[in-house]
Amino acid sequence: MMNAFDDYKDQILNQWGLLTSSVRKKVFGANNENIDLLVDSFYKLEPPQRNAAIVGGAVGLVIIVVTFLGIYFAQLSSLNRDLNRRFDALYEIRDLKDSYLVESARFTALETSITGSSSTVRMRPYFEKIANEQGVKIDGLTESKAPLASDNALSAKFQEIRVEMRLNNISIPKLLAFLVEVEKGGGSIRIQDLQVQAKYGTKLFFDAKIKARSFAEAG
Repeated sequence: MMNAFDDYKDQILNQWGLLTSSVRKKVFGANNENIDLLVDSFYKLEPPQRNAAIVGGAVGLVIIVVTFLGIYFAQLSSLNRDLNRRFDALYEIRDLKDSYLVESARFTALETSITGSSSTVRMRPYFEKIANEQGVKIDGLTESKAPLASDNALSAKFQEIRVEMRLNNISIPKLLAFLVEVEKGGGSIRIQDLQVQAKYGTKLFFDAKIKARSFAEAG
């Protein structure tokens, strides 16, 4: 940051030097010939005129000094404002970098987690295993793969696995136990949709349609 400050300060000082040099040449001449001309003219004046010229010159000199000081402090104020903006931008970039590193680490951890879980879980065998353990019968289990949406950060590396199945004539306690076991041990497997339909003639058993999804490495 200090290097940026020093570089910008040098630029301002160089511009200020060029400005003062240009003004000096215009006022005094390239070889101070305007001063010689002014002195010769001054000595040709009568004493009262010389006094008036001295007073006028002093006033003019004060005006010039005040003008140059005003320009100098205006440039200095502009420099300070610009430096403050630059420092604010640098601090913002630093904060954004820290946030990016945190989010990047989280995203990498998520990728690693999905890769690990998707490489060990096979959807159909997994659901059939849970169903056997819970004493549940699965009907019409289908499995399909689909690409993730292009705006999903995981789309470059993973695809979605979709599973649909029916559980007919099942009680609510058994259905809940089955769903809990599915999500508890399935890594990235999540229940996406659940539809429960009452069966005619009984209040204890229902037909359920389940949609679940997981991820697999795109290939």
